[in-house]
Amino acid sequence: MKLVKPGREQNGWAKEFVCTGVGNGNGGCGATLLVEEGDVFRTSSCHQGEVDHFTTFRCCACGVDTDIEVPSHVNSKAPSREAWVGAHASKENRAARAGLDE
Repeated sequence: MKLVKPGREQNGWAKEFVCTGVGNGNGGCGATLLVEEGDVFRTSSCHQGEVDHFTTFRCCACGVDTDIEVPSHVNSKAPSREAWVGAHASKENRAARAGLDE
């Protein structure tokens, strides 16, 4: 293989997914999204004493969560839902405050 023309540098993992709401009551909006490492978080569900673990993203268009399959190195770095929501709420609050200061 030979490199004909260099492309952009890839920073981390990213893949296109469709917002379906799978694993979370469905109801997704059908938007096609480029989901990156920082967009995913870990979730779990307990049914009849068995715990299942999932990797999930929240659609930026409609807010519905969708469970997806990701490489193990991405899943191992994904925060819990609570940590992810807290981090994103802080970013939104800072952005809102910055807008008010202008």
